[in-house]
Amino acid sequence: MAFIQYFSEANSKSLITSYVPLLIDYGMIIPQDFKDSKQIFAEFKSKNNDYLSKVNLLISWVDQSTKKCSVEIWSDEPFSKEKTLCKKVHQEIIQLITPIDLLLEN
Repeated sequence: MAFIQYFSEANSKSLITSYVPLLIDYGMIIPQDFKDSKQIFAEFKSKNNDYLSKVNLLISWVDQSTKKCSVEIWSDEPFSKEKTLCKKVHQEIIQLITPIDLLLEN
């Protein structure tokens, strides 16, 4: 299983406001159950035949008062595989949802 986690800072105290438009523009599907949730779950399926997997994304609060959140990206692909859809999505998502280093801030 490929799994990548990093931390980011939302631009508001609402994950929905901060991230849903970016994720939809990127091409992710957000199930209706998560439209008003305190977490965001999204799925990405490639239209490219090179990738047969689905990538999942979960954004949740680490500390809502400071707008710090966790971004988790995973798929059923082997992590050791060179070119995976999970790694491709991660590289593109970090351009939209910028990583921060929580250790440097504490």
